[in-house]
Amino acid sequence: MNLNIIKILGFLIGLFLTLMIIYYANIKIRNLEKFDVKTPSYNDSITTANYINEPSIIPYKKFKYMCINTFLNNKKIVNSEGRWYECDLPIEQYNERNEYHYFTYSNMITLKENTINNKGAYGADINSIQLNGPKCYNFANNIESNELTEFTVLLTLKIKNVTSKNNILFEMTGNTTSINLIKPEYTTSIININLYVNDDNNYDIILTIGNDIYKGHIDNIDKNIINNGDFIVIGLTYSKDEIKFILNKQVFKYKNIGKFNITLGSTPIIINKNGTINTELFNFIYYKSVIPTDEYLNFNKYNYYYLSGLQNNSCDINIINNETSVKSCDIEKKLNDLEEKINKTLEEKQKSEIDYTKYISDIKPFDTSLDFNITDNIGGNIFTSLFKN
Repeated sequence: MNLNIIKILGFLIGLFLTLMIIYYANIKIRNLEKFDVKTPSYNDSITTANYINEPSIIPYKKFKYMCINTFLNNKKIVNSEGRWYECDLPIEQYNERNEYHYFTYSNMITLKENTINNKGAYGADINSIQLNGPKCYNFANNIESNELTEFTVLLTLKIKNVTSKNNILFEMTGNTTSINLIKPEYTTSIININLYVNDDNNYDIILTIGNDIYKGHIDNIDKNIINNGDFIVIGLTYSKDEIKFILNKQVFKYKNIGKFNITLGSTPIIINKNGTINTELFNFIYYKSVIPTDEYLNFNKYNYYYLSGLQNNSCDINIINNETSVKSCDIEKKLNDLEEKINKTLEEKQKSEIDYTKYISDIKPFDTSLDFNITDNIGGNIFTSLFKN
């Protein structure tokens, strides 16, 4: 009898210890899962109202998921670690474990003076360097299903030249998607911007979204528009209705013809795939939303502010009710003057360009009613016609 009691007690103690281990393991797993996919906490309390008129602050910041730049602190680029940290990340949080806070790279990044003002923000030379960011699923709108429903990506950079026919500036990869419920049939999802060098040595812009390729309307962009300027802004927005490609203050539009939901995978996002673009990167921002017109215009002023060196001017800063404004020097006028000069330079460059104005809209960008018919798209396997022959 005593032996049976001892056996029962031993069983109960063993069961109790097993349940405690399982409970502790589940807590640890849930914490790790939250760490992998949640939006960085330093964005949680930011509201756009505080910064709408302040050119030194990232526009539309409430919807910003990630940013890297050279605007405020070049210590964000840590060559000894091979990491370029998120622009808003406090230095005490620099560590390998926070993998959604940085891009990695294999060769040393050097900083070069910009050609607008040598006192302005430097460019990060990523010639022959591929930047690998956090896992793609971190950039999804739904962190449970990893589904991508809308986004904006903006890059401010100076492109000197390219070394390949196909030059992928930005890329995210998605999961394999079932496209046939009757028999096993799957397709791969990719989101990328391809600067394709055509036979005229100019650029065709090819966009891949999901398993569809959008091309034919952003063709033969004069190489002088892309190469050798002070800087350019290249952007891409995606929503369930439209795909928009941004080149400085011009927007090219396609209707979204995607038939399948895009779910993002576990590979890293990429800037300058295989390092084929000889470029200096100033700024990269990813928003989990489509950026409105006024915020995009603020983004341009944000660029001008740092590239022109206005952040080094001595200005009195007034803070009232958590709102920041510049009082003693007319930053707005200086920004407008600079924008006027930059626009004039761009107009001069475009005089020799072919007439593709029927395909585009000047900024005021996102309220245009201009639509394109899609002339090139694919079905089936994305790799059958991913690039031009």
